[in-house]
Amino acid sequence: MEPPDDAEKAVADPSPAAARPGSSTLRTVVTSVAAVWLVAALVLAAWFGAGWVRAMWFTDGPRADARDTALDAARQAAINLTSMNPSDVEGSITTMRSSMTGDMLTQLNENHDRIKDAAEKSKTKIDSKVLGAALSSLDSERDKASAIVVLKLTQTAPNVPVQSFRATWTLDMKKDGDTWKAEQANSLGQLVSLDTPGPAGAAQPPANGNAAPTPAPANPSEAPAPQPGS
Repeated sequence: MEPPDDAEKAVADPSPAAARPGSSTLRTVVTSVAAVWLVAALVLAAWFGAGWVRAMWFTDGPRADARDTALDAARQAAINLTSMNPSDVEGSITTMRSSMTGDMLTQLNENHDRIKDAAEKSKTKIDSKVLGAALSSLDSERDKASAIVVLKLTQTAPNVPVQSFRATWTLDMKKDGDTWKAEQANSLGQLVSLDTPGPAGAAQPPANGNAAPTPAPANPSEAPAPQPGS
């Protein structure tokens, strides 16, 4: 029997060199298909994820930051505006000023001497603590917000028992530079005594006849010696 010639041998037993072109083509096709699927996956991810990314980084994220920052500033402003240390009246007024902006700050500056004089004469200390707070509105594009803050005010005056009250304040906040500050502050309703039932208005007046001044009148020009929460 004659051995197969070279042509038959090439067909029956292809060499690795002959198989290489087909393998290379197959790898190219597979790679191309995988690349197409990868691009498709990226396109779909971008399509469905773009809204989330925009919301996270360009809408919801900054708005959430503004909400948290404004609320924290409202809490601190409420404390600063309702606290008074008779041993350092000027320092207390400076602290108030740091949380004010706009007309409220202007009125405080215009009535600085009257407020200081009333606070020094009353010798009343007021410590303020936040019991709860929430934003009632937020306009992050205009850098404005409104907050409701519930406070516990503890009043210490000469010859008078220590008294505690609950006060509710509304604050209109505005961003001044990088800091949120109060441009208006108002009390809601009466002070509520935490020592005895009923509103604070029913409590006995101090023995010296002087009411405790609140350091943050909503309108300083109208109240040289404002009451807590007034």
